[in-house]
Amino acid sequence: MSDPISRLDQFRADTPGAPMKSAAEVRQRGDQIRRRQRTFVAAGAVALAAVVAGPIIFLSAGFGDKAIEPQPAPAPSQTPSTVAPSPSASAPASDLTRANLPSEDDLVAEEPYPQWVLEQTYDGEGRGDHNECLPALADSGALATFRRDFIAEAGQEYADSAGTLKAVVAEFGSADEAEKARAKLSDAASSCTAVDGTEVAGSLPVEGGVVTGGDINVVTYPSEDPNTNAGWEVATAVVAVEDRLVVLTRRRGAQDYVSPTTLQTSVVNAAYRLVGSSPPPATASSSASSSSSSSSSASAPAAVLSDAHLVVAGSLPGLPMEGESSAVWQQVAPQQTPTLYCQGAWLSSLKAAESVSREFRLENGGSQIGKVNVTVLEFAEKESADAAFDTVHGWLDACPASLDDAKLFTARPVESIQIGTTPEVDRAAQTLAEYAADCGGEGCDATWYDHQTVAQLGTRLVLVTHAEAGGPCPPTRACPPEEASDYTEWDNRVAQTVEATADRAFQDLP
Repeated sequence: MSDPISRLDQFRADTPGAPMKSAAEVRQRGDQIRRRQRTFVAAGAVALAAVVAGPIIFLSAGFGDKAIEPQPAPAPSQTPSTVAPSPSASAPASDLTRANLPSEDDLVAEEPYPQWVLEQTYDGEGRGDHNECLPALADSGALATFRRDFIAEAGQEYADSAGTLKAVVAEFGSADEAEKARAKLSDAASSCTAVDGTEVAGSLPVEGGVVTGGDINVVTYPSEDPNTNAGWEVATAVVAVEDRLVVLTRRRGAQDYVSPTTLQTSVVNAAYRLVGSSPPPATASSSASSSSSSSSSASAPAAVLSDAHLVVAGSLPGLPMEGESSAVWQQVAPQQTPTLYCQGAWLSSLKAAESVSREFRLENGGSQIGKVNVTVLEFAEKESADAAFDTVHGWLDACPASLDDAKLFTARPVESIQIGTTPEVDRAAQTLAEYAADCGGEGCDATWYDHQTVAQLGTRLVLVTHAEAGGPCPPTRACPPEEASDYTEWDNRVAQTVEATADRAFQDLP
């Protein structure tokens, strides 16, 4: 329900805090081990061949020629790249193997999505594009590449909406070549000119640990279905570690209510794996704490918002109408609707420092009869929060806005409201929009009655949608309602949702 782009400019996750060897030290140690293994294998092969056919080696090598050192047979878990070797004996060899790809344990799945699990591993860049925004790594001079695809664990809740995660690792002839390729790929990821209609969502540098340099870029582009507000989100992390690169691509269908994609922790873990080292515990954890020895972590502000600031299903009011009182609110995976029906732009345009969100649905006999969408936004300064409140108020007042549905019936005037919470909010506003429900068939009179609220306390805003299905009358006891008291129960349900949401959102503010 939150914006896939509202936290992208600040979703810097914790960088590893445990003291680790540098990338150069890790790679140097690996090279020493590999050279020692090759020496043992070569020496054994020469000794055996000398016993069987001693003079042949001398003649085949020739006077003044150097015999080519035999390569050790690869282990099953370290299949060499399918990139064809150069016929020149002086061409640089690649030690990259499948073991340098990230594993399931290296990848962090944000709530509420299930864990990433391995789908397939390829030698080379695999079949099909791993990222629609990028050129092939082979075109950038990679000596060897491997790819691994991950999907959300099947059968788990929200697996269908998690999207896909793909990892590609590559080795280059030098660190300079790797850095040039990284810059080229990052530029391609940030602009994504290969796809029509893309919009830049945000970017974030990747620092710390063994990382030489890198960043994360996110773009969105519209769905091919013109009748939906949902689109595609592609988040690309490109990180260099000396002469190697790792590219992580998260692709999913998204809307502005979806929690933002973060690859920070996953790509730092992948960087360690890229140089043959296991990620330290501080990296593998998604904890908000970090070691003071990490300069990037020390300079990053601590997260303010969390799931604790979001209302839970048990706090939402049930419907008292006959046949609906047994229905129970359920938290659901993100749906293809904006946070607010009258929302006029992506929530990222509000420039919040942080955001968290949640979405609920109420069903009765397979029919949807209630919707609640919640987003909490934290701003760096009160002036920014003030400006954001005014923007949202303008969206509600101007409804229908640019993200509205064509089936809008009417939007009532925006009114200032009081919210009975402690601490008391600075200001709050609310409007009611009425629009047709998707019930199918001609003569369908089902209507959504959608209260949309924005409230502010200091540097924090909360956006709330409370919608109930009705038709031809609103969700009141009497149909049609004839007296003001007929609206009381409905008004109280809306107020209960807003107050419960505000209580959780503002609980830690003075």
